[in-house]
Amino acid sequence: MKRACEDVTTATAATSTTTTTTTTASSNSNDTSTRTTNTNPIASETTTTNSENKNDRHDIPRTVSQEHIILNNEGPKSKKAKVSTTAKATTTTTTTTVLSSTVSSSLSSPFEGKNYTNLVSESTSCILFATDEWFARAENLIKDSQPVFDPDLYCAEGKVMDGWESRRRRTEGHDWCVIANENQTLGKINDVVGIEVDTAYFTGNQTPRISIEVTNCCPKTLSSLSSSSSLTSPNEVEVEEEEWMYMWMPGAVKRLAKGGGVQGTGQSPTQIQKANDACKKFEWKEILPITELKPGYEETRMHYFMLDDKTRELARGFTHVRVNYFPDGGVARLRLWGHSLSPSSDANTISSSSSSSSCSDEEEIVSAVPSSLPYHHPELSLSTNGGAGLECSNKHYGVPANLIRPTYGKDMSDGWETARHPDRPPVLIRDPITNLIDNPLMDWAVLKLGMGGAVQSEGVSRIIIDTKHFKGNFPESVMVEGCDANANATPVSDEEVCAAAPDKEQGKVEWYPLLKRTTMGPDREHVFEKVRGELMNSDRAVTHVRVRIFPDGGISRVRIYGQPAETQKDAEDIDAAHLI
Repeated sequence: MKRACEDVTTATAATSTTTTTTTTASSNSNDTSTRTTNTNPIASETTTTNSENKNDRHDIPRTVSQEHIILNNEGPKSKKAKVSTTAKATTTTTTTTVLSSTVSSSLSSPFEGKNYTNLVSESTSCILFATDEWFARAENLIKDSQPVFDPDLYCAEGKVMDGWESRRRRTEGHDWCVIANENQTLGKINDVVGIEVDTAYFTGNQTPRISIEVTNCCPKTLSSLSSSSSLTSPNEVEVEEEEWMYMWMPGAVKRLAKGGGVQGTGQSPTQIQKANDACKKFEWKEILPITELKPGYEETRMHYFMLDDKTRELARGFTHVRVNYFPDGGVARLRLWGHSLSPSSDANTISSSSSSSSCSDEEEIVSAVPSSLPYHHPELSLSTNGGAGLECSNKHYGVPANLIRPTYGKDMSDGWETARHPDRPPVLIRDPITNLIDNPLMDWAVLKLGMGGAVQSEGVSRIIIDTKHFKGNFPESVMVEGCDANANATPVSDEEVCAAAPDKEQGKVEWYPLLKRTTMGPDREHVFEKVRGELMNSDRAVTHVRVRIFPDGGISRVRIYGQPAETQKDAEDIDAAHLI
């Protein structure tokens, strides 16, 4: 267990008011809490306290007049809090509405269960820099697990806590860290919808105020930098974009090589200055202005913020996040909820609030993936439209019926996955002409289309292959074929259709390609459209499809769209409501 420490305090619940005056300054408020463990040294030659140039753009807290609604559960009565400062202050009035609720804060986040992704999950993100990690490493901030607490557990630095906690600041400036997210290197675009901040168990040592900024640090954003830049451009050092995502921050590569930050340490003023200068090379966009946080009691720990459309657009495509503590303290978890979009996805189709507002469990959330968007033809393969999963070559980890379920896959078990071929070649070779792996091994599944299938002359208009959750076991490539069981005077049965499988000799139907063998990627929807010329034989009638995966692996859903041969009385224009 990673150790993290805190001061044990006796404190009244944090205050909240409908109108709070926030004084902008870089200062420290008096600390009257009592430590119940031994006092540790604050600074030494090897482990330094944090100090920054007070003229840096991030040294002076900046407030923004913006309406925020923080969804907190019912807690102690609030009172007006006044922030004292020793520096010349600029005062801005920020209206903060705190909503009380009798619902237990132990319930899951209102962002969960609505097809959102945590964009700063430890599985896709890492910490590049943190000014101070005396009591707890910044890596704890992005852990996917829920915070834990042992009231009797102490370490050399003090009380063990589960979050990112800096020491009590005794010098100018404030604490901050930078988080890198790798989604862009995977071909995805981040679209953040809301923010969740959890101060669990930080009941007297939570950071009193926080702000969050984002930026896009991909190499393309460096083209406007002057030649006098102290940062070496990625072209000059000939590094890949994925490497540059981390290398622009001084000390980040060394930190990652060591497995993250080291508890009980802090950066020197020189190191902080270098990191701050590196941050200035990019345009940071504030998605959460300086906002007061409540202590980590069960009834007050959760803080939720929904971004308005303008802020979402500013943040779209971010690669890095900067979390600012004002001035110090701890937070248990940070989660940025949203979507990882493919470049062709339209963020404007995602539902959002017109202004910053609280999240509601009843709020309609529409996924940003293509299958969630309205389409002029129904999803013929859908089980609720009469589709059926008939047969497959291998069902070691799943069955074909999962491919046509009227939901998004919940995990890998909710899809069709085959076993690895035991006779696969020891060394894979890529065909220089097709750019595909030269391997004849494959598995297949046969699906029956509902609503009579796709009508003659109209055919199949769109195919979506979804590899959601299959990140290390998706197929190298996929091919889709179709057949018309009603082409002859006597219709062919489903059993006879399946008898014409690739590994069987007999068969009474003609299979023809709809989608040529095409490479796949992990955890995403692959969309192929007739109007873009990506489908073959798209004017032929189709009653069944055969999906071939090369050489093996798993897929979550197969969605076949087209003009139905049979019109159902209750058929509607598919608006993706079945996916919610």
